[in-house]
Amino acid sequence: MKKLIKQRSKTEDGRQKTECRGVFPIKKLAGSGFILALAFLFLLPLNADAKKKPAWVKQRPNDPAYYIGIAMVPKQGSAVEYRESARGAALKLMSSEIQVNISSNSVLKKIETDYQYKESYESKLQASVEQTLEGYEVLTWENRKEYWVMTRLSKEKYARAKQMKLDKAKMMAGSYLSDAQKAIDNYDAYSALNYLAKAAVSLKDHLQEDLTYKTVDGTYNVGTKVFGTIQDVFRRIELEPVQSRYQIQFSKKLEVPIGVNASFLGNNGEKRPLAGFPLKYQFTKGEGILSSQSKTNLDGYTSVSITRLISKRKMQEITAGFDFSHVAEAETDEEVKRLLKVFFPQKQMPTVGIAIEVLKSKAYLISEEKVFGELNESGAFTGMLKTELNENFFTFTNNMSEADFVVKIASNFVSGDERKGEGYSVFTVFADFTISIKDLNSQTEIFTDNLTGIRGMRPGNFEYALKDTRIKLIAEFRKNIEPRLEQVDM
Repeated sequence: MKKLIKQRSKTEDGRQKTECRGVFPIKKLAGSGFILALAFLFLLPLNADAKKKPAWVKQRPNDPAYYIGIAMVPKQGSAVEYRESARGAALKLMSSEIQVNISSNSVLKKIETDYQYKESYESKLQASVEQTLEGYEVLTWENRKEYWVMTRLSKEKYARAKQMKLDKAKMMAGSYLSDAQKAIDNYDAYSALNYLAKAAVSLKDHLQEDLTYKTVDGTYNVGTKVFGTIQDVFRRIELEPVQSRYQIQFSKKLEVPIGVNASFLGNNGEKRPLAGFPLKYQFTKGEGILSSQSKTNLDGYTSVSITRLISKRKMQEITAGFDFSHVAEAETDEEVKRLLKVFFPQKQMPTVGIAIEVLKSKAYLISEEKVFGELNESGAFTGMLKTELNENFFTFTNNMSEADFVVKIASNFVSGDERKGEGYSVFTVFADFTISIKDLNSQTEIFTDNLTGIRGMRPGNFEYALKDTRIKLIAEFRKNIEPRLEQVDM
């Protein structure tokens, strides 16, 4: 049998403590049962300590110096799952204690921005707190059924880290602003806008904060400074078309160059060609296909070619403007792209419009218009429709021998009911309409369509209702027939 020799001593606070100092042999060896019992006695205090609940589990600590989050989850599923769940819940509770306020000096308060973006950004502020937390402590405790986690973060440490991040973001934005100003001085608008985009991105996590920035040159709000400098660059850019109006004979295959000269206004008002600036050309009225886009050359000139007209409209328009995609082309994060659109508002970008007059095929018009059962020689609706067709599809001639096409239209306006109310009557008129187009060269009908049962209603008399029906009929023509006409090769 063995015997433990115990030595008693005092702790620093005067309490007794017991230490095991050695083991001496005893003559008689105990059995295996005795050894197990002895081991159990040694382990018992340890198990008791493990089951003892810590104070933070019994009652949430009230410490004004810390943000605290405590969560408990049942021990269900795998250990990894319930541990991650408890930790995530504790972090969410802790982050909810951190109040997010929008400063009166924030970009969101200072600039006119897209309301939906602003609303979306504000709704994500609280969630972003949880994602950016760092330097917090984690304590855990568990028993057979429960798993507890407490996270806590020093408020002073959090405020210090937050200020450091803000200062770094403002410093980066200020540095990019300086680079942008140097590019402006060198008449390099494209590089300036790229630097300004980087400045905006560096502020993306701090748009709600006071972005006042102090430098040796003075104090300014770096967020509004970035936004204002972008607008200033846009105002300095001048786009001038080589021709403001082009006349083009309609054809499925074309090669018509459309050119624009770009210049940049310097700090002293002098103007220089704007080189290396990306422009985007697009149809803003009508439709067609353009050749590939390009940047301005050293003389500030760039062009595209109309390779195909799709729309048959007589008056069309091509707009040339700053190609914003070149600034954001390296960005893949959709949130960053939305942020850049806030700092680069579409309505502020430099653009210029170029009118395209399509020389249309000649057509001869045959019309029949009936109003309340009688032919109407003045043909009020026929006149409305002829104007619409002349504007968008044909040049009409009174000599059929000069025409390429014959357009036949027939309209019939029929009076409906008179519905009487208290002191007034509402009158109804219905209209049917057909149109057909014949190619005189091939002597074939290339298009036909119709509208039926178009109804107009007005109080007073049938004439008022007739006017309403004409307006609705021409609206239906534009909506349902014109898109089909644009697809016809004429």
